[in-house]
Amino acid sequence: MGHPVEKWWDEVWAGTRLVEVLAGGEGPEPLEKRTVLARIDSAEALAELRTLSTRGTVGDDCCRCLGSTTLALRGAEGQLLGRASLHGNDALLWEGGRFCGNLDLADPAGLLLLLARHGSARQLALLSTRLAYALELREGRPQFRQAGRGPHAAELLEARHVPRVLRTTLREVPGRACADLGAARVDELSGLLAEAEPDGHRRALGLLAWLGRLPEPMEAGWGEGVLVRALLRGLDPVAAAAGSGREGDPHLVLGLLRWADSAEGTATDMDAGALAGFVAPVLRRFLPLSAAP
Repeated sequence: MGHPVEKWWDEVWAGTRLVEVLAGGEGPEPLEKRTVLARIDSAEALAELRTLSTRGTVGDDCCRCLGSTTLALRGAEGQLLGRASLHGNDALLWEGGRFCGNLDLADPAGLLLLLARHGSARQLALLSTRLAYALELREGRPQFRQAGRGPHAAELLEARHVPRVLRTTLREVPGRACADLGAARVDELSGLLAEAEPDGHRRALGLLAWLGRLPEPMEAGWGEGVLVRALLRGLDPVAAAAGSGREGDPHLVLGLLRWADSAEGTATDMDAGALAGFVAPVLRRFLPLSAAP
């Protein structure tokens, strides 16, 4: 005998003609007042979404957090038929716990790629930690690069593919302090980069390669990673990556996902589609499907 939610899925998906991807999870804000991140209404895409959002294993417990994103299923007249909230990068909670358990997705990367192809790109960044660990970028000791010379200091600048023009300056700035550099200092470093490499796309690729080699989580999120994201402002990382012919480069993909998580503003549908297309081969290679039925 199947889980009760399975019969309910059959009923609501049969009448679903539109799925809205909305900001926010299980919070009290009405769905009608939320930002619409994407709309999915083609029969083919809805069928794919149904498979990706219902295939997996329903657990006995539900997440206590509110979730990050909501899928709102609507009928032909726009009426709400059902909803699910995304929890972490690999689970959906249908109907706010009505069916008593998170659905552990069989193909979480597939779901997030689908959402990105339809304009909701930032959810893909949820996979950055999983990819970092798959690439063995777990932090050790010390957590942050040290200043000066040595294997925990200057040698890391080369190993992390820090642009050569910045290495002399950054050798005296420990990784943790990179996050606190003032705007004037960041502008100075940006100027050095632009002088050494006038082409914006090539500069973006170099910075993404650096960002994609930082250990998870402290250096990537609170150390050098803060500086790299600041240096990427004003550049177009998605266009640079999409035109690079380097879809199979896992470090470039990781850098792009990390950037997308903090990118200012909302990516256009074309940007989101280009992002999904670029990162998909690497995600499929390094993040295999779950064994869930």
